[in-house]
Amino acid sequence: MNKKLGLGLSVALMTALLSACGGNNGNNAASPANTASAPANSARESASAPATEDTEPVTISFMHFKSDATDGINKIVEQFEAENPNIKVDVQPVKFDDYATLLKTKLASGDIVDVFTLNAGSTTKLYKDGGYLEDLTDQEFMKTFDPGVLAEQATDGRNYIMPLNAGPIAVFYNKKIFADLGIEIPTTYDALIAAAQKIKDSGKTPFALGWKDGWPLGMWLSRDFPSNTVLVDKQTDFFDKLEKGEAKFADNPATKTTIQHALDMFKYGNKDQLGVDYNGAVDMFAREEAAMMYMGTWPLPDIEKKNPELFATGMGYFPYPFSNDPALNKLEFNPDASVAVNSKSEHKEAAMKFLAYLASVPAANTWVENVKTLTYVKGASADIAPAVSDLKPYFDNGQLYNSQVYITTTIDWTTQFSQYVQKVFFNKATADDIIKDLDDWVAKNHK
Repeated sequence: MNKKLGLGLSVALMTALLSACGGNNGNNAASPANTASAPANSARESASAPATEDTEPVTISFMHFKSDATDGINKIVEQFEAENPNIKVDVQPVKFDDYATLLKTKLASGDIVDVFTLNAGSTTKLYKDGGYLEDLTDQEFMKTFDPGVLAEQATDGRNYIMPLNAGPIAVFYNKKIFADLGIEIPTTYDALIAAAQKIKDSGKTPFALGWKDGWPLGMWLSRDFPSNTVLVDKQTDFFDKLEKGEAKFADNPATKTTIQHALDMFKYGNKDQLGVDYNGAVDMFAREEAAMMYMGTWPLPDIEKKNPELFATGMGYFPYPFSNDPALNKLEFNPDASVAVNSKSEHKEAAMKFLAYLASVPAANTWVENVKTLTYVKGASADIAPAVSDLKPYFDNGQLYNSQVYITTTIDWTTQFSQYVQKVFFNKATADDIIKDLDDWVAKNHK
C-alpha cells in the first residue's frame, strides 16, 4: 500500500481545484492538458451510445452509502436513463452506518446487487477475495482517471473499483464569530482548544457534533488516531503489527492522545452530542448556533439551501490540527466513494455502461454541482463552494496527506474504539479501562 501521504491520488484533483479557486470568469471546468480529452470523450461516447432496437430492456440495481447525496445521484441516473432508454437503474440509498451490514447480508444470501459503492483499501480487498468484484482494470472508461489515482486504489495490482469522488476533511468555521472574538485560524491542536474555550466563554457553542449517528465520531477518530500514531509518534508499522497480533493499543501513545482529544471535542460540543444526528449538527451550523464543524464537503448543499449568505461569504474552512507541530498539520484529503460491479451480476454489460457514464464529464459535473465534492474525472468542474478556496494554499504547496493509507489492518477497531470512548465521556470507564478493553477485544476476535 502506498504510504507517501496520498499525494498521488490528488494530482488530477489539485489541478482542477486550483483552477476553480483561482477564478476563471465562470468557466470552472479545469481540463489538465489535451491528453485528458480523448479518453474522457471515448468514455462519454461509450456511455451515451444509443441502444439498438432489439436490445432487451434491463434493470440494474445500484446500492450506495451516499444517502446524503440522493438527489444529486438521482439526477445523474435520470441523465443516464435518458441516454440509455433500455436500461433502468434501481437506486438503493442506504445510510452509511447500516451499509456494510446490509451489503454483506445481500451478497451472502445471493441477493444480487449489480453495482455498489465501496471504500478503497481493506474493504475492497475483503470483497475481492470473496469473489464478488468484477475486474475493471482494462475497461476503456478507466482511462479517464489519473494513473496515480488508480494505483492507490488498486488491490493486488488490479482495479476492482472505479474512483468516484474525493475531497478534504477539515473544519468549517463561522467567520463572524471568529472575527468578533478576535480568533485567528488555529494551526496547532492547543490553539484549536484555546479557540474553543474562548467561544464557549462567550456563551456560544464551539463545535457542532452529530454523534447520534455512529459515523461522524468514527470518521473523526479514524483520522485523529492514525495521524498521531504515524506522524507524531512515528509508529509507522502499528497497523501492520496490529493485524499480525504483534502490537497493542496500550503500547501506542497515540491511543491516550486520541482519547483526550475525544474528551475535548465532547466538552466543547453542543448539548446532547450523542442525541443529535448528522443532519442536526449541519442544521446547527447553518443556523449559526455553532462556530465550527469538522466534516467533509458533504453538508455544503444543505448549508447553501438553509443559509445562502453563510454559504456565500460567512464561512471558511481550515485543516484540522491534530498535533502541536504546524508542519505536520497538513490538509487531510481522502477518497470518499468508489463503485464496483458485482462479478455475479447477470447484467454486466449494462452495469459497465452505467460506470462509463459515471466516468464521463457531464455526469461528473452533475455530481460536483449537486453533491459539492470533487470528482476524479479529468476535465470535470471543481466549483464546489467559496469556503473551499481557503484551502488553496495547501494545494499550492502540496501540503496534503491521506491518513487512511496508514490503516493497513482489516480489524474493525474504529467501531470498538468509538463505542468504548463513549464510556469515558460519562465517567463509566477510564482511558486505561477502555484501552485494555480494546486490546482484549482484538485478542478475542482476531486471532
